[in-house]
Amino acid sequence: MTMRNINSAFATLAILLCLGGFAFGQAQELLPAPNQIEQLSNPKAESLQKQSNLIDEVLEPELIFTLLESQSKIIRTKAPVFRIAITNPTLVEVNEFSPNELEVIGSQAGQTTMTLWFNNPDGTVSTLRYLIIVTNEDDRAELEYGKLQARINELFPYSRVQLFPIADKLIIRGQARDAKEAAEILAVVGEQTVNQNGNITNGGAVNVGSVARLPNANDLETTSLINLLEVPGEQQVMLKVRVAELSREAARELGMDFSVMEESFSIAHTIMGGAGNLSAILDGGDVELFIRAFSSNGTAKILAEPTLMTLSGQSASFIAGGEFAVPTAVGVGGIGAVSTSFRGFGTQVSFTPTVTDKDMIRLSVAPSVSSVNENLTVDGVPGLDIRGAVTTVDLREGQWLAIAGLIQDEQEATRSRFPLLGDIPYVGAAFGSQSTKRIETELVILVSPELVHPMERDQVPLYLPGMEVTEPTDKEFFLHQQIEGLPGYDFRSTVWPTYRHQIHHQNFEQVRLQREARKCRGQYQESEGYYVHGPAGFSD
Repeated sequence: MTMRNINSAFATLAILLCLGGFAFGQAQELLPAPNQIEQLSNPKAESLQKQSNLIDEVLEPELIFTLLESQSKIIRTKAPVFRIAITNPTLVEVNEFSPNELEVIGSQAGQTTMTLWFNNPDGTVSTLRYLIIVTNEDDRAELEYGKLQARINELFPYSRVQLFPIADKLIIRGQARDAKEAAEILAVVGEQTVNQNGNITNGGAVNVGSVARLPNANDLETTSLINLLEVPGEQQVMLKVRVAELSREAARELGMDFSVMEESFSIAHTIMGGAGNLSAILDGGDVELFIRAFSSNGTAKILAEPTLMTLSGQSASFIAGGEFAVPTAVGVGGIGAVSTSFRGFGTQVSFTPTVTDKDMIRLSVAPSVSSVNENLTVDGVPGLDIRGAVTTVDLREGQWLAIAGLIQDEQEATRSRFPLLGDIPYVGAAFGSQSTKRIETELVILVSPELVHPMERDQVPLYLPGMEVTEPTDKEFFLHQQIEGLPGYDFRSTVWPTYRHQIHHQNFEQVRLQREARKCRGQYQESEGYYVHGPAGFSD
């Protein structure tokens, strides 16, 4: 390398160092010192005094002016505007039609400030500053629904609700305290977003008149609600109903029939027809006397215990009984026809539960028990004796409540007698009849709700009603006169005897071994109780 090249290299290096030092110095001048912001946040007294001497006031934005992107608003002023300043003209455009009328157009989403200067009638100047917020439709919807979400969480502090607007749908997520509060939340959201355009009508039964409307929600687009609210706790309700009735009846009757027949006349009295009759017949005869006296007592008991299950807020019904035909004559213009309808009887339950709290359940229940009464037959159609109630109550889980009751005491007494003769003391009993009847009825209807959940597979009972009822063998039926067989051994008389013996021999042996095992276990327990005295078991 020559000396000339070395000198050129040193010259280039010197120039680069000079340029770097110059740039570094400029950077130091442009960038504030690290503690400059901290110093400016705590200004000195001299700086504050200097500002007070030189600056009259610093005007901040006083109001918020909202705009939608690509939309505008017209402003009409009372005083003429002589100057307008926009901080970022790319976000907002202003068209002046006159000193008292101007148009503000939102160009693109963002925030900026707008300052207006007014000439007052007294010659003074007034200034008004706006913070202009330009949003698109999605941002505006999120803003409005954010306000609604905050208001809902304020009104219902025990629930947590989140609102997510997506396209023309509004998703409601979170957890409500109970089903009642969830219905109220849906009603509030529906009032704010749906009832303005009549799209959804849910929650109409909940009073939301005290909830204030959002000021800018009138022009929200049509919204469909998607409810994803969760309510904690079990939501399946099982209703137990007990209908118990006891009726006692007693009747007594006393009367006398007689007839006296001579050769020239006859006198007769009967109680069978009610009133006495007197007749004279010229004929030969004798004296006949009939005394009628009886007493009867009867009782009737009805006990029905239906059980029904459904989800909270859903209706369910249950019926166990039968139906009978009821013919109905129909016809037009003299042409007759008969249509047939059916009327049910038996045990019926219909109810709608609503879980209003963790263990508080509101029941709209209608239980009834009906039976056919042949004494009320009309045109061959029997009547019905019905015991039932329709009501709405609030109960906690497991509580019982008598929703209806009846104590009825009926007394009936009749007396029929022959005039004058039947009024004679002691002797008058032979010329009349009398009867008494009394019916006492006691009825009570009880209901009890429970919150339930499905059983696991290993929790299902091994034996259900009727599973242990079997058919008796020939020996048990013909010799022992039994109409039910031993549990666990089904005879099956429909199978050919030889084949039946082969199939059930093994089952019979298993049943026999199980009996022997139970017998031995019982003997062991008896011997243990006989020989062991005092506490037994492992020592410490």
